[in-house]
This record gives sequence, C-alpha cells and structure tokens, in this order.
Amino acid sequence: MSDTELTPDIIEYGDSALLVQFKTNSFSLDVNNRIHQLSKTLSSKPDWQELVPGYDSILCCFDMARISMERAKKNIATAIKKTASVEITESKIIEVPVVYGGIYGPDMAAIKKSSGLNQSQIIETHSAQPYSVCMMGFIPGFCFLSEIPSPLKHPRHKSPRSLVPAGSVGIAGWQTGIYGLDSPGGWQIIGRTPHKMFDKNREKPFLVKAGDKIKFIPSSKAIFS
Repeated sequence: MSDTELTPDIIEYGDSALLVQFKTNSFSLDVNNRIHQLSKTLSSKPDWQELVPGYDSILCCFDMARISMERAKKNIATAIKKTASVEITESKIIEVPVVYGGIYGPDMAAIKKSSGLNQSQIIETHSAQPYSVCMMGFIPGFCFLSEIPSPLKHPRHKSPRSLVPAGSVGIAGWQTGIYGLDSPGGWQIIGRTPHKMFDKNREKPFLVKAGDKIKFIPSSKAIFS
C-alpha cells in the first residue's frame, strides 16, 4: 500500500467528532485492516466516546470535556503514524454454518445465471475463503464483509423484499453480508445460517464485531432442526 493511501484526511464532523477518510478508488482490504488497527490503537485511550469503522473511513467521536478538537486531531495523526508501521495482527475467525440454496437461498438461480457456475461451484467459491468483517450496520448485527470472488458479483434487487429472515447470507455487487435481524432488504440471498448474529438477551449481544473474520461452513438443513 502506498504512503498516500496510508495518509488519510482528518475531517471535522460536527463539534465533537472527526472523520478519518482514507484515499481509495475501490475496496482495499489493506486500508480496511489499517482502519481496524487504528480503531484498536485509539480505543486504548479514554478520550474517545465512540469509534465507528467503515470500509475506508473511521468516525472518531471524542469527549469535549476531556480534549479539544485540535488535540483530538493531533492524537489521531499520531495514532495514524504509529499504526502505519505496525504489522497487522491476525483476527480471530468465527465459523458460520450456512445452508445454501432452496428455501434458504431463494436467489441462488440468479447467481447461477450470472456466474455461469452450478450451485456446488457457487457454494465452493463463496465458502472457500475467510471474509473480514469490515463494518457493522444498517440494522443490529448486520455484517458487511470483504470482497467476494469476481464470478459471484451481482447487483442487488431493484426493489427490496419486504422481509429477509435473520441469518440470511446475501450478495450485493462486490460485497457479501449477513442479516442480523428480520428486515426488509435488497441483497441477493444465497443461503442462511441459524446463528443469531444479534441477540439482545445474550451477555454479548453481537456474535461478531468489526475487525473479526468469518468463515462460511456449507451445511445441511438439519442444522435448523
């Protein structure tokens, strides 16, 4: 990764937040890894009320009673320089069982048509690599994951479904992701996991966090019984 990509813009975002925006023309796993390394470095200090990583940026919300805007900028700039030379540590990998196709993956036919692959090849291709959890949103537990293999790339639906079940694994353009709750959604659904990505009754409500990795494990529908 070039020095330019490692030197992001630090933009005032209201009176108590700064947006650290990296320069990329498309998705960069190197940049996203740096964002999570920066988040980890900043989180060790008490100045930050919230750190929200994205694909190519991180929003840093600070405590105005603790530090000024200028001091917050300087602290971020120092952390950026520090993390630029730090070797990225391996994230923990969470295995997520998935039933692909059928009632669990109603858009499998669309991916077969656009990719030219059969269902077994799609499953093998989609589950072959671990994916980084790049960011969380738009509903609790929704995981936006790193780039999928090129043959599987497919645009989202022009009109979203009114209901996509929690645990659905989808494709939207170059992304893959997992729905954390029952929700409207326009992603192409190729499978589903029984794992609860979000459960408000758990001690730790979120199964994964930004910076983790997910490995999909093709499974039989028996996992839903």
